[in-house]
Amino acid sequence: MPNTISKLICVSEEVELSKFDSDLNFMILESNHIDGYYNSVPQETNKPLENHYFLLMKKSIPCFQDRIIRSISFYQRDTNNKLHVYPGHMNVHGNEYNFIRFRKNEFEKVIEMIPYFEKRNIEFVKPKRFSAVRTLIQFKEMVEMEEIKPNIYRDKSAHHVFFLPIALDVEYITFSKMLSYIRNNCDFKQFEASLVYSVNKQYKIDDYAKIYSPNCEEERLSEFDDNFNKAAKEFGLI
Repeated sequence: MPNTISKLICVSEEVELSKFDSDLNFMILESNHIDGYYNSVPQETNKPLENHYFLLMKKSIPCFQDRIIRSISFYQRDTNNKLHVYPGHMNVHGNEYNFIRFRKNEFEKVIEMIPYFEKRNIEFVKPKRFSAVRTLIQFKEMVEMEEIKPNIYRDKSAHHVFFLPIALDVEYITFSKMLSYIRNNCDFKQFEASLVYSVNKQYKIDDYAKIYSPNCEEERLSEFDDNFNKAAKEFGLI
């Protein structure tokens, strides 16, 4: 039986954001990863959990992530609904926003949860004009990672998502350049990746590349790891 680890991770990734039209009195954004990825994913993995909605908070408040997580916890206690709703941060069109990120198939339950947020003084941006934009987002997420091979982990709730430990302390801008290098110079092109970190029991940082790929056979993951090391050498990181 695979070794399973539960972790609260911090994810940095680029997404395309556009406005989602609804009758609600909140501005809702929806996302996809960068152009071309979801068009190439096999139908069996192209599921609603891949795309997300975002509710933007009206103003920044102290410890907003704690308030969001606590609101979600109380809602789940009262309803027995397990949701994938997490706090995060983004910059769009020069404005900084805290947000709540959730799966599209959880839309109705999140709307039910609004009073729980309001009880903790969390207010959301009202509808307004919004031009589609590509931007970097950062968010917290709870995952269960099962080790399928030494140093290769799979998301227990999404079997086409993998985590590879990386022994580098890199900012996202460098990580993104390394991904471009891999696509342009290696035979490993149809994938997307996020930069992930978590804090372990020894209060040390564990860094990962979170891999989404339409052809991510397990045997190819070590190939990605090799290519990532080549990119690290190219950028003088090792």
